[in-house]
Amino acid sequence: MLAVALTIFLGAFLLFQIEPLIGKYILPWFGGAPAVWTTCLLFFQLLLLAGYSYAHGLARRPRARGERVSHATLLAVSVALLAVLAKVWGSPILASASWKPSDPSHPIPRILAVLAVSVGLPYFLLATTSPLLAAWAARARPGVRVYRLYALSNLGSLLALLSYPPLVERFLPLRMQALVWSSLYAVFAAGAALCAVAARASTTPAPVSDSFTLARSAPIGRAPYVFWFLLAACGSTLLLATTNQMCQEVASIPLLWVIPLCLYLVSFILCFESDRIYSRAVFGPALAFSLGWAALVLFKGFVVPIRVQVAAYSAALFAGCMVCHGELARSRPDASRLTSFYLTIAAGGAAGGLFVAIAAPRLFDAYWEIHICLWLTGLLALVALLRDSGSWVRSGRGWPALLVLLACGALANSVRDASFLPSLAERVKAFWEQGLGPIIVVLAAAALAWALWQLRRIWWDRGHPYFAAGCLAGALGLLGYVLISDVRAFLESAVSVSRNFYGVLTVEELSKDDPDLNRFELRNGRIVHGFQYRDPEKRREPTTYYTERSGIGLALLHHPRRATGPLRVGVVGLGTGTIAAYGRAGDTYRFYDINPAVVALSEGPRSRFTYLRDCPARVEIVLGDARLSLERERRDRAAQGFDVLAIDAFTSDSIPVHLLTREAVELYFSRLARPDGILAIHISNRQLDLAPVVRALVDSLGRKAASVDIEGEGTTTWGSTWILVSSESVLETPEIARASKDLSGARVIRPWTDDYSNLFQVIK
Repeated sequence: MLAVALTIFLGAFLLFQIEPLIGKYILPWFGGAPAVWTTCLLFFQLLLLAGYSYAHGLARRPRARGERVSHATLLAVSVALLAVLAKVWGSPILASASWKPSDPSHPIPRILAVLAVSVGLPYFLLATTSPLLAAWAARARPGVRVYRLYALSNLGSLLALLSYPPLVERFLPLRMQALVWSSLYAVFAAGAALCAVAARASTTPAPVSDSFTLARSAPIGRAPYVFWFLLAACGSTLLLATTNQMCQEVASIPLLWVIPLCLYLVSFILCFESDRIYSRAVFGPALAFSLGWAALVLFKGFVVPIRVQVAAYSAALFAGCMVCHGELARSRPDASRLTSFYLTIAAGGAAGGLFVAIAAPRLFDAYWEIHICLWLTGLLALVALLRDSGSWVRSGRGWPALLVLLACGALANSVRDASFLPSLAERVKAFWEQGLGPIIVVLAAAALAWALWQLRRIWWDRGHPYFAAGCLAGALGLLGYVLISDVRAFLESAVSVSRNFYGVLTVEELSKDDPDLNRFELRNGRIVHGFQYRDPEKRREPTTYYTERSGIGLALLHHPRRATGPLRVGVVGLGTGTIAAYGRAGDTYRFYDINPAVVALSEGPRSRFTYLRDCPARVEIVLGDARLSLERERRDRAAQGFDVLAIDAFTSDSIPVHLLTREAVELYFSRLARPDGILAIHISNRQLDLAPVVRALVDSLGRKAASVDIEGEGTTTWGSTWILVSSESVLETPEIARASKDLSGARVIRPWTDDYSNLFQVIK
């Protein structure tokens, strides 16, 4: 039994250690988009489902010794495959550079293909371990609490995730991580093969001592399986939608992948370890509070500090998963149906992944799946209470439900009109001062008390769920109103909304009644990425973060080469194309962007912004991840160096970390044409202070840098911070020197690399 437990623990550890490892490796290939991790999770959930199906099939044939031998053979083949890939790629699980995409279209099939080739077979076999070995153990040792092995499996998974950001990611480069993981996998394969060969089939299903089990001989219809499936799907959807929401507002990095996944696993561990941990009296109110908090944070948007956003979404995720997985634990069957139970959970998890990664981008124009799953979590919690004849809704009193309804009413009122309650208080006060208030209040209170007393038997006493159920249904309706209000506010002035793998783009038309201020504005997520006036006299005017006073404006207007000849300018991140407003005849402006939808807004029949069309310079657009494109150009010498290279590729407030590492900055310098070339890095961000990051990179490379930080002024000029990196002579140009300051005031931190980054150091 000890060998089985150790093998299950190691398998679960490796199962979840590979997820952030391989996700981090391929993230830069696809522009650092949050959807990269969502797609990775979808792949892992699908293979988990395949592994559980395989385990279920083997477990149903307890006497089939050949299947156990075949399983051991597959383990040996997987180890041999890792050795072959190590010979071909130079690493057992990290795909070679030939797998990097040259075309940003259809990223999901490419990601799935890379993952299938690099880790597909090992991950599949790891996924079979927990249910398969637990089923064999249940037959070989009657009386064992096999569901505790499920908790042990989740504990191993949790330790893998908790150890990755602070230890593995911090101290080991990716290739060393891959080598260590592959070595441990070989140890696991040997242990799993020994367990498979040594497993003995029992002639009868073994009874299990487990306080969670149902009657062992009672048949199970379809309803429990449907309920299990929906609970698992809801938890999975909540996990992926929450991770998406966090990553689009901050950065797609392993740390923000791990936090939600850890909370998800902790809920499994707690709920399946003991029947005393999950309590409806504790987690019911926690769910109600956290759902309301998350809905309010969604409505408030980017004005909420990032720590509060992460806390609110994490609380909703944890409370929601505790309820979903707690209800799974309360209704789980005996060990004879263990593999079918696991299979149903895996199917629900995969369904949630398919919904968020595949269906949602095609069904919704923005990230509405988090709104849907928050509401559905509350609905499933209510259904669970109504299904259970012993729940407080069915047999208890209704006052808790009334409190939930009142709280949701207050939340809905704050979204509708924040001044409603103060103004109501003023009206009540004025009415009271007229002398009639006390009489009417006393009469109304008496009438209400009498009505409640008369209706207490139906609505309030034990055994009558109508009042409680009605209050909870009303609370769900009010929660839905808050969530829909956020969607309506997001779309209120939208001219067009588009969503794809790389994010959500919204174009708004503002000040329609004022020709002087009428403009199109581009939002990526919740953050404005620029606007353009519609007036023909003003539409070539650079606006927002790119005005003549901004860092990029100074770099382009006062570059030493501008007075003697044409400029070659590279821009990482197209946005509205505002930087093209500085182009002159003879200049070349080369824009790099991975998102085809962004390009469509600046050129072609759907274009809303005309900066590129109006620009007299030669304009080139390179579609694909900027870093990969720049690497390809350096390797092939396909383009000349730049006089100015601007890095402005943020999506919402999320940052593509792979564009702010030492390796990336070294690449940028290699693409500058001469010593007086200027690297301009845009670091304006509501949530993160990126000045220490750039200072650390500049200092580590022995370069000179200055920060240009301006305040907003009127409608046209917005506050922005650009860091200019160039030779000392360029930075001492009078116009640049007067507007800039050095970076000596920025904190000193460790330089970010492709193997290391620490987001917590720079949260404002």
